Amino acid sequence: MGERARPGLPSHGVLLAVLLGGVVAFAALALGYAHDPLESIDAEVLAWTSTDMPTWLEWLARPFSWVGGWIGLTALGGVAAFVLVRERAWLDLAFFLAAFVGTQWVVTLLKASFDRARPDVGSVVTLPGSPAFPSGHAAAGAASFGALAILLAERLPRGARMRFWVVAAAIGVAIGLSRIALNVHFVTDVVAGWSLGLAWLAACLLARDGLRRKAERSRR
Repeated sequence: MGERARPGLPSHGVLLAVLLGGVVAFAALALGYAHDPLESIDAEVLAWTSTDMPTWLEWLARPFSWVGGWIGLTALGGVAAFVLVRERAWLDLAFFLAAFVGTQWVVTLLKASFDRARPDVGSVVTLPGSPAFPSGHAAAGAASFGALAILLAERLPRGARMRFWVVAAAIGVAIGLSRIALNVHFVTDVVAGWSLGLAWLAACLLARDGLRRKAERSRR
């Protein structure tokens, strides 16, 4: 597919807005999750998922949680990287790895910094040993799956892109919600993960576009 510019992506203005909005939203959640009204929202949702949530929602959440975990991410990431290497789409490969690996690196640093305890009631799966804030699954659903969705959409016919984007966004949302349903994360952990993932994805897209323009200028 090469490194030519591809139509259908958000403008730089939109990407900058997503980047700034994601950073602001993450900062607000980081400062506010231990205070009302966010603390009350977390507690109320946790109480509902622990006592009143239908069992079928728990089982529906499990596969999405698995897909957004390290096994699902590694499998999908390996396939995507293999395809990009075969295409010799090196800039796309760098973009994908930056979104895929970079998000998890940032999440790991932030988890260690905030060191928020996970929900301590109603968990139907074994709680991970890592801190809760922000949700790595939600961040991956936005950044890693978002990058994969962008690369696939760029290779689809124009008429199929909107339907594909709807499906990709639904999967990303479902991955984050699955962690709330399984009582592995609070609501604020997941929304912070989405905010962080979208901001990181926008930054990676802006960097890719900048490098692509630079390469095009050097060929002239």
